[in-house]
Amino acid sequence: MAEPISPGPQRPKIVVTSDLHLGITTEEEIRALVERIAAEQPDLTVLAGDLGEGLPNVTACLRLFADLPGEVAVLVGNHDLWVHPGCPSSQELWERALPEAVRAAGMLWLEDAVWRRGELAVAGSIAWYDYSAIDPTVGPYTLEQIAEYKARKFPDAFFMDWPWTDQEFSARCGDALVARLQALEDDPAVRTTLVVTHDPVFEVQMLRKPGDHGWGRTNAFFGNLTLGQRLTPMRKLRLVISGHTHVGREGRVARPEFAGAAPIGAYVLPSDYHKPVHFVVPDE
Repeated sequence: MAEPISPGPQRPKIVVTSDLHLGITTEEEIRALVERIAAEQPDLTVLAGDLGEGLPNVTACLRLFADLPGEVAVLVGNHDLWVHPGCPSSQELWERALPEAVRAAGMLWLEDAVWRRGELAVAGSIAWYDYSAIDPTVGPYTLEQIAEYKARKFPDAFFMDWPWTDQEFSARCGDALVARLQALEDDPAVRTTLVVTHDPVFEVQMLRKPGDHGWGRTNAFFGNLTLGQRLTPMRKLRLVISGHTHVGREGRVARPEFAGAAPIGAYVLPSDYHKPVHFVVPDE
């Protein structure tokens, strides 16, 4: 699927997992996943969001990965930002509590940092949905109509209390990721970049169900194709790995309009409740 991530004999081994959902998925099931990842002897393991509902579950999930070989980098997902009794608000979780928990665990908060090893760099983002992934065959819908549908049907509307619209938060996260990637594009010491997101960002990562109107509308909350369009011109980008949907997908994003730019490999982890999985980034 993917182009080699880095040339030469010292290729770092990178593992990605997502949608662990501690509190639904049991600690024993996640411990078994950690053992499988440890056997890979990774240089970097990326936890790509939805670690657990409620801050205590998130911190408990981080502890399970604390003794892995190599380094651990962390993104969060929508479930990690849900409000539970006695826990901080969604805004405080995002701005303070979750980054502090990740750093206290000795891990890299990938929302504002880049992991580098030799000529390879890894960046990431929650890639919050902005409704651009809605199935185009079920519309047209205005943003206001999709937001009203979310308020009636989608759990994020019931369990989150931050002040931003989905478009505002999506743009905020997307701008930050693009800025980090552009800096890497401009850095001659970096040859290859890999991006990890919680939400998918390319059409090839989306599961479409023709004729299923409800599923088609709910796709609005399953991806951020606007961000994918912004990532496509990044010439050093070789692979994007995402989670969120629990449905495994694999494809390639061609970019013939950018002369000499290799296709981007795109993958979605099929990690699911009680069935967490990991993905080893190919090195050849």
